[in-house]
Amino acid sequence: MKPYHYKGAGLDNIYLTNGYDEINYGDDVAVSVMDVKGLHKAIAAHLICQSPKLSGKEIRFLRNEIDMPQTALAELLGVDVQTFANWEKGTHKIHGAAERLMRVFVGECLLKRRGRIGKLLKQYAALTNHIEKRLCFQETDEGWKEAA
Repeated sequence: MKPYHYKGAGLDNIYLTNGYDEINYGDDVAVSVMDVKGLHKAIAAHLICQSPKLSGKEIRFLRNEIDMPQTALAELLGVDVQTFANWEKGTHKIHGAAERLMRVFVGECLLKRRGRIGKLLKQYAALTNHIEKRLCFQETDEGWKEAA
């Protein structure tokens, strides 16, 4: 069997050498891919760990795999939703820290890596909506601490 061009991930460069069946219906051929969830996890792992730069389609694929709306992921990454949408459309490139942070967060979500990145990102995103208040500190025998 020749490699099958898999388009179910929304990416242009995915080919399968096995793990699928071709079923003939007269002149038409249907393809059944085995363990699609496992395949998508393998694709995500490659994108996160080995792809040098994420394309717009790859960013969309990763976001869809963690089942998160653009608005929520944009907020966690600390960018405007329009900026995130432009990354997915490919009209703007994702840069440096945002790309690395997205890789780490998606990796934690999909690959069950141990860590608290998601919890920390949500905590930090909430800080941007936090009203600044007066901070008081006091010196103690253990050093400076926030006053009660």
